[in-house]
Amino acid sequence: CLFAYGQTGSGKSYSMVGYGPNRGIVPIACEEIFRRIEETSSDALKFEVSVSMLEIYNEHVQDLLVHPRQRPKKGLEIRESKQLGVFVQGLSTRPVDSFESIEAVVAEGTSNRTVGATLMNATSSRAHTVISIEFRQISIMGEKKGVRMSKINLVDLAGSEKAGQTGASGDRLKEGCAINKSLSALGNVISSLADKATGKARPGAVVPYRDSKLTRLLQNALGGSSKTVMICAISPASANYEESLSTLRYADRAKKIKNAAVVNEDPQDKLIRQLREENEKLKALLAEGGGVTTARPEALATMTEEERRAYESEKEKLRRSHEEEIQAMEAALKDMQRSWEERLAEAKEGRRRSSANSEDGLIDLTKPHF
Repeated sequence: CLFAYGQTGSGKSYSMVGYGPNRGIVPIACEEIFRRIEETSSDALKFEVSVSMLEIYNEHVQDLLVHPRQRPKKGLEIRESKQLGVFVQGLSTRPVDSFESIEAVVAEGTSNRTVGATLMNATSSRAHTVISIEFRQISIMGEKKGVRMSKINLVDLAGSEKAGQTGASGDRLKEGCAINKSLSALGNVISSLADKATGKARPGAVVPYRDSKLTRLLQNALGGSSKTVMICAISPASANYEESLSTLRYADRAKKIKNAAVVNEDPQDKLIRQLREENEKLKALLAEGGGVTTARPEALATMTEEERRAYESEKEKLRRSHEEEIQAMEAALKDMQRSWEERLAEAKEGRRRSSANSEDGLIDLTKPHF
């Protein structure tokens, strides 16, 4: 995982994405991935690459590979399972087989990012952006296949800011509050992990990953099986002394965190079986009342109207939660059972149709689409 942190206008997006002919880390990393694949691919060694792109705007997770008008208003839900870990339900993943195709996907996602003008930056990122590149290395040994997996998260954080300096009001002010809240939660997580690493944490102290969507998504990168790099962007201006000092303090705490990365083997058949078993357990739990202990008739009879409403509300809440988990599991199973080649062909067809629509004048890529 690589993420860039710093105040508004300090150069985070420039470092990560670049501008014009000056390429950033994201395009350079993507090009290097496919250069190495070309060098090492053989009949006995295959590679599969997929990419997804999301943003966290006002504490809502949005898929950047989906047109803004087609996204759910409340965003996508973050789920967690024993087999899949933390994941975003409904997030689209595009298979790619060349640098040109991944460049096109990232360009599409970048065009859908939420930006806005402030006094500090004319094109300020108003959301945290996460580009995830999933990488599978398949070793073929006779009839056996060995699979190793990894995921690269490239994170462009929205800038920390003071309302007085940015001149924010209305929507810009609301966005700034959400940005600062999530960055504060990230700081708390970094402090907690640093305390654990240095032995200063209280016994039984819990790392507050659930305080924001950002820290929830970065949970594995910050404190799990991951190698993580943090870029701190600071301003050379003396007027930004306090913000620069705050950024450096962030970095000083972050460098104390110690992660132990391990190789991820992918026993696909076992994972599919475990997902099916977990799904069946959830269905059985749902059939039994959603995990809420059914109250005895005599207990129900002694409940006040308010207690009965609270009981029924809790029951319905758990039922809906289990239904959503079942849907997420079934979607994951369906996707896992499709081959990478099938998904790649589907993605190419989607890009071809989009290109044809553009050439026919159905979509004007040079103007805002109303």
